[in-house]
Amino acid sequence: MVARSSKELLREIRAVVEAEQDMEFAAFDDVARCEHELHKWQLIHKYIHDRPFRTRMTIARSEQWREALTEVREVGDPELIDWMLLQVAVAGNLERGIQDLRPRKNGPCHELILEYVGNRKRKALAVLHFAQKAETEGCYRVDGAFHSRTAEILNRHRLLDTDEEGKPVPTTEPMARS
Repeated sequence: MVARSSKELLREIRAVVEAEQDMEFAAFDDVARCEHELHKWQLIHKYIHDRPFRTRMTIARSEQWREALTEVREVGDPELIDWMLLQVAVAGNLERGIQDLRPRKNGPCHELILEYVGNRKRKALAVLHFAQKAETEGCYRVDGAFHSRTAEILNRHRLLDTDEEGKPVPTTEPMARS
């Protein structure tokens, strides 16, 4: 296995993240999407693992997370950035005396980011295994075709909600009933 430089790995991560946000990604089947997601988290985990940074313990916790965000922002994954922004917000609230019901861990930010990314990687692997089983065992997919079929069945059996005049109430969610 050839070792990649940090810049090469970062370019590969950005390409994977861009492909995920691209419209063509929506056309992928479930297994391909899950494989892509797992690959993304594997690359991000490797990148963060290979680039450790220190957490300055003399500054406020929200500032620690802001500094960590500057180290990781270049990865460009919206989910990771959102999670880190949440850490900044929660730490800032705790500093102002606003309690948060979500438990927070103390410790170096790098280790906590690695834990989060590792958990996301494990989740992506579990979802991939589920999608592979669903494909081989013929599970149903809930997509646009499924919902249009559901609306058709509800119309046929007159199970859609109606207004005072007996006309069907339009809804974008066929399973929604008021």
